[in-house]
Order: sequence, then C-alpha cells, then structure tokens
Amino acid sequence: MKVLEAMKVTRMEKLSSNDNFLRRLFLIHVSASIVSMFGAMANTIANSIIAGKFFGADGLAVMSVTAPFYSLFAAVGALIGVGGSTLASFALGSDDQDKADEAFTLSVFASVIISAIVAAICLLNLESLLYIAGCTPEVYDAARNYSIIYLIGGFGTAMFYLPYNFFKLTGKLNWLTQLFLSMAALNVVLDLVFINLGMQIEAIALGTVLASVIASLVGIFLLREDFSFHRQISKQAMLSLAKLGSPAASNNLLMSLQLVLLNQIFLAAAGKLGLAILSVILAIENFSAVIIYGLAQATSPFIGVFTKELDTLSVRLIEKYALISGAASMVILTIIIVLFAENICLSFEIHDSAAIEAVKIFAYSLIPTIICLMLFFYYQSAGFTEIANILIFLKTFLLIVLPAYLLIPYGLSAVCWSFMISAVGSMLVLLPLLLRYPPDLTRPLLQDLNAEKNGNYISFSVTANEAEIMNSVEDIEMFCESNNLPQRQAMLVQLSMEEMMVSIAEHSDTKQLDVRILVVDNKIILRIRSGGKMFNPLAYKSSGEDEDDDTIGIKMIRNMTDNISYKSTLGINNLTVVIDYEG
Repeated sequence: MKVLEAMKVTRMEKLSSNDNFLRRLFLIHVSASIVSMFGAMANTIANSIIAGKFFGADGLAVMSVTAPFYSLFAAVGALIGVGGSTLASFALGSDDQDKADEAFTLSVFASVIISAIVAAICLLNLESLLYIAGCTPEVYDAARNYSIIYLIGGFGTAMFYLPYNFFKLTGKLNWLTQLFLSMAALNVVLDLVFINLGMQIEAIALGTVLASVIASLVGIFLLREDFSFHRQISKQAMLSLAKLGSPAASNNLLMSLQLVLLNQIFLAAAGKLGLAILSVILAIENFSAVIIYGLAQATSPFIGVFTKELDTLSVRLIEKYALISGAASMVILTIIIVLFAENICLSFEIHDSAAIEAVKIFAYSLIPTIICLMLFFYYQSAGFTEIANILIFLKTFLLIVLPAYLLIPYGLSAVCWSFMISAVGSMLVLLPLLLRYPPDLTRPLLQDLNAEKNGNYISFSVTANEAEIMNSVEDIEMFCESNNLPQRQAMLVQLSMEEMMVSIAEHSDTKQLDVRILVVDNKIILRIRSGGKMFNPLAYKSSGEDEDDDTIGIKMIRNMTDNISYKSTLGINNLTVVIDYEG
C-alpha cells in the first residue's frame, strides 16, 4: 500500500511540474508578436537610415522633429486597436458575434475619423508644432514638406493597429507576420523609388504612408472573414472602447510629448548635432522595442485570461519565460551596441565621438527598461491599472524629461543618462506603491496564492494521445481524494477529463493538452486548453446513424452538469466544466 501511495505522489508531482504546453504556446505567440513588431518598427528604423544616407544630418534632424507626429497617430491606433479588440474579445467570450462585429466596425471608422481630426488640427498649427518640436530654420522647409504628406496619410499608422490586435484575437498569426513584414519591405522600396525619381526628404514620408495605408486596408479586408460591418453602433460601445484602450493610448501620448521635449533638450545640449544623435538613439530604441514590446504584448492576453481564471501558476510561468528571455536578449543587445557603437553611428553618416558615447550610454539602459516595461504590461493586463498608469507616467515622461533637462549644463553625455534614470527610478518608486496592497498578495505580482497554499489547485500538460490521457485521468484520483470531493463529483471530473480530452485528441491536430483543476467556494472548475486548429467538442456530431446526437460520453456529462462551455480566442481552444458540490 505504501508503495502504491508513493507511486501516486510521484505521478502527481510529475503532472504538476509539466508546463510544456504553456511554454510552446507562449513561444508561438512571442515569435509572431516579435516578427510583426519588427515589421512595424522597421519602417521607422529604415526611414532614419535612408534619411541619413541620402540627406545627412539635416535629414536625421527632420526625422527627429517629425517623430512626435508618428507617436500621435500611434496613440490613436493604440486607443482604438487595443480598446476595440478587447471589446470584441469580451463579446466573443460571451458568444455574441453581433457585438464583436460592432466593435470591429467602430474600430475601423473611429480610426479614420479621429485620424482626420488629428491631422486637420496639426496641419492648421503646423508651424507652431514644428517650432515646439525643436525644428531649426535650416531644416524647416524640409520638415514642413515631410509633415504635410505624413499628416494627410497618418490614418494608415493608426489603422494598422487594427490587424495587429484583431489577428491576435482570431489566432491567425501567420497573416499577422506576413502582413507586417510586407509593409516594412514595401516601405523601403517606395522610399528608394521616390528618392530616385528626384524627390527630397518628403519621399520618405510618401513611401511610409502609402505602405501603411495599403497594409492596413489589406488587413481589414482579411479580417472581414471573421467580422462583418455592423449597421448601428451604440454609445455604450464607444465608451467601452475608450476605457479599454486608454492605458495603451496614454503610453503613446506620453511618448509623443516626451519626443517633443527631448528634441528641445538635445537641441539645447548640442545644437543640430544633438537632434541627429537623438534620431540615432530613437532608431536603436525602436529596434530594441521590437523585442521589448514584442515580448510584453505577447504576454498581455495570457495574463488577462489567466488572472481572471485565477490561474496564478500559469501567470508566474508566463512572466518567468518573458523576463528570462527579455533580460537575456537585452544583455546580448547591449554588448553588441557597445562594441559596435562607432559602426552604428557611421551607418547614419555621423562621425562625431559624442554620438558614439551617447549610443553606449543609452545601451546601458536597455536591461532595466525591459524589466520596467514588462511590469507595466503585467499590471495593465492583470487589472492593476493605477500602478500601470503611475509606472508608465514615470518611465515614459517624468523621470526621463526632468533629469534630462536638469543635466543639460553637464553636456550631451549627461543628458543621455536620463534613459537609465527613468527605468531604474520608476521601479524604485514602485516599491512603496506595492505596500498599499493587502499583505496576503505576493510581491511584486500581487497574486492571491491561497488556493495553491491550501492544496486546492493542480495544473499540468498531457500529450494528446489516448494512453497518456487515460494515465492522467487515473492520476487525478489522488487530487480528488486529498480535497475530500464527493464520489459523484470526483467521478464527473474524471469522466469530463477523459471524454473531452480524447475527443480533442482525435479530432484536433494539437500536440498537447493543458489541464487545470481548481476547487474553490464549493465549486470544482475544470479547464482544458489546447492549441492546433479550432475544435469544439461540445458541438461535434457523431458520423453514425444519428448525425444530430452528441457523442455518448459528452452527452452524459451534459446530463450531469449544465455549466459547461467552450470558447476560442487568441488561437486557443478553451473548454470549461464547473461542478457544484456541498462541502
């Protein structure tokens, strides 16, 4: 008997420690997110390189003073793209395709309308805005010509946030990556074509807006396969979209304001050369953002879903994967930038030693920056919006602009240390903020681990074949016994696992199944997740004589509990069975 019990414990420990499914799923989403982010950021990086090659320091200065316009349209895109896709995900989770279509329709038209309003305001006040952004008389005409074209086509920048967010929602990650890589390639080709046709710096603006508009329209056309245009849009939908998208929009708005002020600060510290150096730093920052934001935005949907499901183990695993991957990537990137700082500056046709030193100083800030931004996206996704807003205000604005301004008398190198100050300082301010929350929430993620501590929780992965599934069903018996579950409910848990998992394994192409059981408030919550193609075992019909009947096992489960549901978001099948019992 002792040998049998020891075998059970060993097998339970194996189940609890198996996180292969989650790791594989995370890597798929991270890969797609980073590649698509690279496509989006490559536009800005390529534009700066082309500007430096063909138009020298003046071209880079134009890119710096016009960069806030990009951030402005990016804020519009983030507000609508994040808000609209989140609103659509809530609707799809409630099996309300009509509301999802309404969210999609609202997102498309709001992107165009709000972008047009923003463009009109900026065009009417263009001279003042360029002056505020630090534009010098030498580059004013070039910056004005560039800005007019970019502002007219700025709705393309705002609209490409729609396919970026909605494709993640539908799980069509291949379309996402192909679309954004194509946009980057088209942008470079058009830039070079227009320059060879005799255009000046405005050639880059024209190439950029055409590429983004084409990519956005293609993305929206492809999304029509999953969403339809809705005839009516409610006021409630508008308010909900604005609320859900406001944190992401705030980040981009603060970034826009930061760029305006940094232009002035770098101009005061080193004149026109300072603007050129800032353009190089921004290009490097955009490149690092491919990894930073790619990782962070890949984790956000997982954190949001798992937090609501009280799946604290999966939250910690996702954050662990992201932080380890991100920190390692930034260490490597920092070393590369420091070693090749001179080559980087030369690629922008800048030969000044001050630029080399500035690039190195900026590189040192990348490691604390990724940690700080990972925490921001975590708090935003987990529902701690107050902390998220404070953290991003400090990191993106206050603790970078204020130190940079105060360090102007000490030269350009001193000003560049403000990037490091903003990342480290923001995390230091975070520490006392966390103390305001109840002590039973873990730091720094503020998770409630009571279910885990009390032994009412198990999460594991299973290879999608019948033999492994049957073994896992047998192994779960000890979990039911340790939680004193009534025999009928324990049997239903095992029957649900067996029938649902076997059905998914037989009719889906998934490699693994992720299972989680939580016992809380006299409820047993069984959740089965799987990747691969979308498959709903509750809707599956047998191919026998009566094609309208569910499979027998699933029909038995339906007769024993009404609280069973299936949903598909982010390319993940998610099946939930809730079983009530008397404690």
